[in-house]
Amino acid sequence: MRQNILIAIIAVAAFGAGLFGFYFGSSNLPPSNSPLIKGGENETTRTHSSYIMDKSVYDGFSQSTSDLPPTSSPLSKGGETIFAGVVPHHLLVGKYISGFFAKLQKQKPEVVVLIGPNHPQAGRSAVVSGLYDWNTPYGELPAAEKIISELARQNLITINDGLLGKENSIGALAPFIKQTWGKTKFVPLIVKNSAKPEQLRNLTDALVKLLPKNSLVLASVDFSHYLPKEVADFHDELSINVLETGDEERVAKMEIDSQPSIRFLLDYTRAIGARKFNLLYHTNSADIMHQPELAETTSHVLGYFIAGELSASKSVSLQFFGDMMLERNVARAMGTSGLDYLLGDLRGKENRFFAGMDLIVANLEGPFAPARIQTSKSIAFRFDPALAGQLKKYNFGAFSLANNHLLDMGWKNLDFTKKILEQNDLGYFGDQWREGPEYTLLEGSVAFIGINNTDHNLDMKKLKEALDEARHNAEYVIVMPHWGVEYQQTSNQNQRDLAHWLIDNGADAVVGSHPHVTQEMKIYKDAPIFYSLGNFIFDQYFSKETQEGLSVGLILQDGKVKKIYQFPFYGEKSKVRLKGSVAGDRQN
Repeated sequence: MRQNILIAIIAVAAFGAGLFGFYFGSSNLPPSNSPLIKGGENETTRTHSSYIMDKSVYDGFSQSTSDLPPTSSPLSKGGETIFAGVVPHHLLVGKYISGFFAKLQKQKPEVVVLIGPNHPQAGRSAVVSGLYDWNTPYGELPAAEKIISELARQNLITINDGLLGKENSIGALAPFIKQTWGKTKFVPLIVKNSAKPEQLRNLTDALVKLLPKNSLVLASVDFSHYLPKEVADFHDELSINVLETGDEERVAKMEIDSQPSIRFLLDYTRAIGARKFNLLYHTNSADIMHQPELAETTSHVLGYFIAGELSASKSVSLQFFGDMMLERNVARAMGTSGLDYLLGDLRGKENRFFAGMDLIVANLEGPFAPARIQTSKSIAFRFDPALAGQLKKYNFGAFSLANNHLLDMGWKNLDFTKKILEQNDLGYFGDQWREGPEYTLLEGSVAFIGINNTDHNLDMKKLKEALDEARHNAEYVIVMPHWGVEYQQTSNQNQRDLAHWLIDNGADAVVGSHPHVTQEMKIYKDAPIFYSLGNFIFDQYFSKETQEGLSVGLILQDGKVKKIYQFPFYGEKSKVRLKGSVAGDRQN
């Protein structure tokens, strides 16, 4: 009963403060003017108030930490000095946040720096702080005025207490800090998404010089937003790996609420030599609320940085779609809305479905061409070149051109297609009639090979050469064959034999297309084979099966496919939507 009351109180605070990622029935909510909801600044006393001023709420978080799942983190044993950390401000996971701070209780930081998102992206400055103290249920948390004033003097931040006091990424966590360390001083920072990396590095350099050695730097960041749990879990794979590897180049791919906060945190841990990340907890609101069917969730990552160099290996996160055809009835359905009509439901809020991975790959079932040409083919596709830029907007990164429609508009427009893709920073690989090393795309440590086995007999010698060269130049090899029999929901023996041969000769995964319906997935020698992902975007409206497809997420790490995520979807007149809550199977 107490837990239910606690959740209801948190929901009120979230509603009143405009937090993100809470999902509670309005009939269970107390009035929005509840005295539990504070926030903002008091001009008379020159203080801010935390959003929840009821001490029993935070005491309840502390008392419920005994229910937390065990952690394999070495920090659970104590003894390590923690220099930095990442913690959510989503109070639905208040007991996890309390557990996070409990691990730090023996440390006595003289100063705590807390950086989080400027959710409304308000004000003129990229980074904002304030000089007011914070009024919490445990007393006042004093601002570290000398440090904050010096940062302002160096034009690294702007003082704006009016804005700072309204920001829940700070106000939600201030009570935990005061509860854990009664005498520490506070440097609250909120940062816009537009903050430039050099601005954050300059801020890091200044704080390294200004902070006492026993200081603690925390990033107040919620992770995946507005997506089903299975999609959030897939996106969190990349985000957690960025923390583990300190890979600042991939911060821009993280699907979180404040990339600049994490970029600053990684800058800081690199500068002080505390780069070893230990994951403490990884949660999702669907699990916390026991509602696995939630269409929109928030995920949370809690962990610490201790002294030491990077030890984790880099993973690669890839997402695949099947056949994409952008003409005929699809073009008519798009009208002037373009891909926004087709993918508007799938993308979710803020285009988040198409974020959170290293690369999105699909089969481009036809060429781009400035105009249609005469052809003897009964079915010949021609795509509007203007759509290439829209594909980039949706974060697509590369396309297989190995299919039976690549040359529908002739060889000249094949060259035009490649040029348009290059102009929009989109990769491509594969060919309708040829296979060889020159048609292998290297994307970081992954080589992609596209092959067409529909209207073309494969040259197995050249294909073996392509596999050998790819294996030599890349850590991973992914083959995308265009094969099989249209509308057959089970692979044939030719597909199975070729898939096994590809894996025997170096492929780490096989992801097929062409049948226009989904086919089975199998594991062969620890390598996944997706015989057909079915249609992604097509106008074959004559059957349920041709309007259903599968998107696949692969996590590559330590030389193999480590995890598989599956996201089934369906189309209505080419408008794509996820199926249900996306009950995607995941296999290790």
